[in-house]
Amino acid sequence: MDEKCMAKAYCEQCRDFVDVEIVAAEEITMLDGVPYAYPVHYGVCRHCGGKATPDEILQENQRAFIDAVRAHNGIVSQRVIANIPKRYCIGKRPLSKVLGWGEQTYSRFLDGDVPSRYYSDIIERIGRSPLAYLLVLHSNKEALSKVAFEKSKRASLQFLMSAGSMIERVAAYILARTGSASPLALQKELYYVDGVANAFLGCPLFFERCEAWVRGPVYPQLWKDLDLRNVREESLFGEEVAQEIEDTFSESELVILRAIVTHVACYSPFVLQNITHKESPWLDARAGISNDEASDAEITEDAIKNYFSKIKADYDMQQPSDIGKYMQAMVVRLQEESKL
Repeated sequence: MDEKCMAKAYCEQCRDFVDVEIVAAEEITMLDGVPYAYPVHYGVCRHCGGKATPDEILQENQRAFIDAVRAHNGIVSQRVIANIPKRYCIGKRPLSKVLGWGEQTYSRFLDGDVPSRYYSDIIERIGRSPLAYLLVLHSNKEALSKVAFEKSKRASLQFLMSAGSMIERVAAYILARTGSASPLALQKELYYVDGVANAFLGCPLFFERCEAWVRGPVYPQLWKDLDLRNVREESLFGEEVAQEIEDTFSESELVILRAIVTHVACYSPFVLQNITHKESPWLDARAGISNDEASDAEITEDAIKNYFSKIKADYDMQQPSDIGKYMQAMVVRLQEESKL
């Protein structure tokens, strides 16, 4: 709603329907001893200056309060719940079936029932991540008719290409090209995309926090959103999606992505993990932390850029595909160390 706009409302003082000016404000309401701040709008009578707020705006204010309570308690907002079926062009009952829930479950949430944390987290995830929804849709496409599946697939893919983050589009491309749903492998492949882009383009393809987890570099928000541990590889999207996603990248970006798919994704997740354990970005971030200790220590962009710029020079890399020479050398190193 605009900061100020005009409407009609009943004014108690004027005892008539009058023109009112709608004004934005913030309100604080106490509930069980907890203060909740949330945005509201109210109407100001153009005749007497008293408050006169249209009913529909009062309802919006009430929803804003409920959303503030939900947000404070980690529960997805009603706005997100209502937006998902529209965004992904799917009915509420089919959506329930795709999510593996009872047929009326999503309808109840649309009608105002408060979801448990379990349901809330899933709704929040697919509301935030079009790629997460696309993966769920493909994993459970047998729950829909072919027409309904294609319609929702088209909508979610279009949203991913137009509004999805760069890291999600890169992840979608890698998943489609490799056919692997290994979360460990995908995270390492994204890390090498980041490194090779820094070395050859002078900047990363995406700006996302990378952390030095026990099993190597991880982009924690994407790890949380995709939840690949519950995705069946046979349900992954393939060539059609890969070709469409390609159109969102420049040629120089595609050269890097193809290099990673060909020369990095060919190794097992555990080989990739072990290689990253030999590299300074992960080692330096975990300085003073034991190998099996959980950590959210950040691997900085500068650390990634410096390391990959160095190996580009050390291995005389002339093009992104030359990352293959480095990967082969690191595999030989792992093999030699395993014999000691």
